[in-house]
Amino acid sequence: MGVRNRRSSLIIMLFLGLIPISSFGQQVKDVPNAFRSISSVPEIFLVRNIIKVPTKGGHLQGVQVIQQNGKEKLLASGSSFSKAYILQVDLGTLKSDKLISLKKEPYRHAGGFQVSNGLLAVGIEDNYSKTTSKVCVYNYRTTLLYKAQPTIVIDRHGEPEKQTAGAVGLLALENYSLMVVGNWDSRNWDFYHIKPEENVKKKLASFSAPLDWPAYQSINLIRDNNAIYAIGFYNGDNNLGYADLILVSKTNSFLPIMKKVLSKSFTGKSKVHFGIAAGLQVDDEGNLHVWSVQSHALKKFTVNRFSEQ
Repeated sequence: MGVRNRRSSLIIMLFLGLIPISSFGQQVKDVPNAFRSISSVPEIFLVRNIIKVPTKGGHLQGVQVIQQNGKEKLLASGSSFSKAYILQVDLGTLKSDKLISLKKEPYRHAGGFQVSNGLLAVGIEDNYSKTTSKVCVYNYRTTLLYKAQPTIVIDRHGEPEKQTAGAVGLLALENYSLMVVGNWDSRNWDFYHIKPEENVKKKLASFSAPLDWPAYQSINLIRDNNAIYAIGFYNGDNNLGYADLILVSKTNSFLPIMKKVLSKSFTGKSKVHFGIAAGLQVDDEGNLHVWSVQSHALKKFTVNRFSEQ
């Protein structure tokens, strides 16, 4: 079946009243149709970086876009020898404007992440021992993100690669947020029910990926009126970027389905590809975009945006 501990998950769902889902997070009219409609050729942006960003021992890992004081900001998570961080870029000026240091070694690796309704969820791991990680949720509408003070922390420990957190997705719903945490190469997916304002963090279910699923660099959540989906981003052997659309659950109650329904290839430009960093955005008009960046924030670096046609 692919879903681990299905019986335990069903008991949890019954205990929680089947967790009715009514969303105001990232939503489009029809997710499969929007996914099919994304252009495989990007719009290209050249960013001028005026901030010293640690580049040794790591690379940029995930990409998201937020609104801040009426301006669009691109956030890129990153890893290095010494620390995990988020680089903020003003998309109006195409210039970097802030480096947010999240944690220092051994928690030096901030992986693929997602923002939703004022919250940012990211996994920060020890990518050397691969035995421990911290999933941190920040409120980016306050100063908490910029002071690197999470409102929720989930500590994960275990055998090498089992409890890392290299890819985290987040979807704000009416009464709570759904979070998914992928471990090393996204071989296992853990789903959580979180409420930062009440310090609620309940594990709902776990899913072991089939052997033929790729090692997703980033996992993002999105929904329409009928279902919740995940989009997993990765690079293929031919250096094309790929995104898989995965049906996670119906909307009337959370119960994992975990069925891959569509796959699409993308042609990154200027050494941009999904094996480095990628992430989705739903804009104010309900249009779906996919962002990706180069591996390092040098003095100049390239950003790609793939948008619905």
